Amino acid sequence: MQRTGPVIHSAGPTFGVEDPSFVMPADHDYKVVWEMVDGADEPTEMDAGYVTLARFMNLHARHGVDPERIELAAVVHGAAWQALLSDEAYGERFDGLANPTRELIEELLANNVEIVLCGQTAGSRGVTQGELLPGVKMGLSAMTALHWFQSQGFTLNPW
Repeated sequence: MQRTGPVIHSAGPTFGVEDPSFVMPADHDYKVVWEMVDGADEPTEMDAGYVTLARFMNLHARHGVDPERIELAAVVHGAAWQALLSDEAYGERFDGLANPTRELIEELLANNVEIVLCGQTAGSRGVTQGELLPGVKMGLSAMTALHWFQSQGFTLNPW
């Protein structure tokens, strides 16, 4: 049966896998960075890219990986920036709508997922740090942030 949790409850449902034949050692540390580019198809929809982060955390924790061994980051540019806005800033851009991904972003941040918005993307779209959800960071560029995370031992997940 597919379900959310045990770490992220607002999104990221996974299936249990009975006796997988490929397993990672129990003491493996996961350090993974995602390049988030695509946004939601509609301003009323949750951004599926961030759901993938929740799924990664949930599926590993569901199968016995200590969440303390999972270190995730998201470097955001392109249309994916919209999910990082406060409800007020989102509403100003999208006809008064609340940010449908806000709860998930807040839950990811509360579980130590580092989220960095490309400053070049922000500049080209007129987004300020004050419009972002608390905890979202703004970097010089996505290129710089991706380099930084990879230099710190994060692997780039292409999903």
